[in-house]
Amino acid sequence: MTHRYLAGLLLLWLWGCATTRAPAREGLEFIEDDLETALRVARETGRPVFVDAWAPWCQSCRAMRSTVLTDPRVTAHGPRFVWLTVNTDAPANADFLRRFPVDTWPTLLVLAPEGPDVLARSLGALSAPQLVAFLQSAERDLLARRAPPSAGKGASDALRRADALALAKTHAEAAAAYQRVLDQLAPDDARRAGVVVSTLKSQLSTGASEDCMRLVARELPALARVEDRARLLYVGLGCALDLDTPEALELRARLLEATRQALDEPADALAPVLRSALYDAGCEVHQSADDAAGLHALAARWWRFLEEDAREATSAEARAALDAHRLMASVHLEQPGRAIPFLQRSERELPQDYAPAARLATLYLMTGRLDEALQASQRALARVRDAGRGMVLSGHARILHARGERAQAEQLLTRALRELEQAPDAPNTPQQRRLLTMTLEQLRPGSVR
Repeated sequence: MTHRYLAGLLLLWLWGCATTRAPAREGLEFIEDDLETALRVARETGRPVFVDAWAPWCQSCRAMRSTVLTDPRVTAHGPRFVWLTVNTDAPANADFLRRFPVDTWPTLLVLAPEGPDVLARSLGALSAPQLVAFLQSAERDLLARRAPPSAGKGASDALRRADALALAKTHAEAAAAYQRVLDQLAPDDARRAGVVVSTLKSQLSTGASEDCMRLVARELPALARVEDRARLLYVGLGCALDLDTPEALELRARLLEATRQALDEPADALAPVLRSALYDAGCEVHQSADDAAGLHALAARWWRFLEEDAREATSAEARAALDAHRLMASVHLEQPGRAIPFLQRSERELPQDYAPAARLATLYLMTGRLDEALQASQRALARVRDAGRGMVLSGHARILHARGERAQAEQLLTRALRELEQAPDAPNTPQQRRLLTMTLEQLRPGSVR
């Protein structure tokens, strides 16, 4: 198997894998997976509910939980909210997801204490300053609900209506509604970047990649804050990579240059998760263009950043938060062995976490250490639960196949697919079925990889 082939698979089954337990968040008292309790406390105290809707495989979720949600600027808001965390992979949270569908991780919500209507919604990872601005905006909206009509309140009401349309999965209508909100917001409004991201996500949900590209091209130059630009760059590069038109190719070049400029900003100008995401997106652009030299140069710079991030981490959780990025950067460098020591340390320090073992299994497979790959994958399977199991089973089957145990690999995947048929309402069942089916087809004789 080539490194590039396996790198593509990693994006499917190991992107952002994380622990199935919630990392500690110093200073904030979170209610775990219990919306009704959170709403009851909110009604009793008059405080809005902050919801962190995350998933065990979400890299950005883990980074936020281990760094942003422990930042003193965020924890200072602790007494003003009821804090709820919801694992979207857990079957017990199916009712929550029916009320508040999630298709971007993390999704952050603020619910009114009279609730549970959504006061504010944000998609994707935020830095501590961005999260503080999000919380403050939600508080202002809550205070303004009973105030006389005003221009600011009009924009807030319009944004809530747009969010409601997006939550109802009527994305074409949501995209139009978000655009009307943008027409009302001042260029320097702190909410603007978040509204643009929500618009882009709704556009992508309807396949409107060209509209997505044009909105990014229009909005990006007007954003003064580098972290706001980083959010748009990451989504915008995804839009541009969806198409191969002259317009898309020209936009890729423009966004790649803007990405380089953002990465040249001082270290404290970008949260590590946002900076690392930009490296990832930039590498994908170079890869799509078959620019081996550009890919290697950017991946080498990414790797140096990730090494420094690991040295400066203040906890095992924070250090492991970007492990998936370390794996990807090492693959882009065609030196997957570089990431092995980092993953070995994470497994030692987080012994209940399946992700380090799953990633180690992949790295050992890439480096031809098949016995170690099998042992690491077995450790991951012993720890993983819920929707993450399909991802690990897919990797385990690939290891068996590489060892020449093809029949066992097919049997494993076939059995896993039968189990999914018996639990059609389990979280992420369609995604797991798609991944396992694709893996089974690729491992069968005659497949093209």
